[in-house]
Amino acid sequence: MNKLTAKIIVWHGVVAVLVWWMWEAGKRVGFNTVTGVDIQLPSFVAFLLLIAVIVLGYILFRQRRWSASIAGILGVSFLMAFGWSWLNLLSVGIVLGFNFWSATRVRREINERRILNIRDAFYHGLMPVVLGLFVMISFAAYQGPLLNEIKDAQQLPSQAQIFFKQIVEGTVGQKIKAPAEQRNWIINEIASQTLQQINGVMKPYFQYAPPILAFGLFLILWGLSFLFIWLGILVGMILYWILKKTHVVKIEKQQVEAEILVV
Repeated sequence: MNKLTAKIIVWHGVVAVLVWWMWEAGKRVGFNTVTGVDIQLPSFVAFLLLIAVIVLGYILFRQRRWSASIAGILGVSFLMAFGWSWLNLLSVGIVLGFNFWSATRVRREINERRILNIRDAFYHGLMPVVLGLFVMISFAAYQGPLLNEIKDAQQLPSQAQIFFKQIVEGTVGQKIKAPAEQRNWIINEIASQTLQQINGVMKPYFQYAPPILAFGLFLILWGLSFLFIWLGILVGMILYWILKKTHVVKIEKQQVEAEILVV
């Protein structure tokens, strides 16, 4: 076994460990219908390390075929965590496509430059990987306990009343002329009645709640994608710097022939 093969095997192993850590930490991540998504620090760190390590591998090894094996690791771990279904298989296919796109963008960025710019290579590779994982995470949320509880309970979560209470306080709360304790009771009663009315109107549509909320989660994550991409670049550059300092990778200058157009 040569050194290159060993490095590729280690890369795949690290990806496998990180994706396992991400799914394990992700079990404590919740979808909050009021504030959006509650992200815990372990799952956030695992996600950043995972996307950085994946794209770093595409930069170092520059072979698009590795996108299939990496997507395979992501897909198998996802299917083991959430079960085999046509929906989950579809998400695996989407992740495969996004990873192939990422590896292609990285390969093109490196091959078309005479001077390496690792930061730009990370930028081009991270966006497809991040979006692909966001799709997979949204598919996982579709099967999450909270979304199914909303469907089974035929009503919005109780924490939604807090949202309505804030609206009541901001609109008619100041117009209620009563002692503080009685005023607070009136506001709570209005919020409770509003929630009941909305539940009554929406009851026939709660069977569609899981896919709608899962899509909402994807939109929330998509809106935050710029943050994950730039943090992924930072983490990736740190990992690349460590590899250079430990002489795992090095940069050599080579003469490169170029085609020119002659008229």
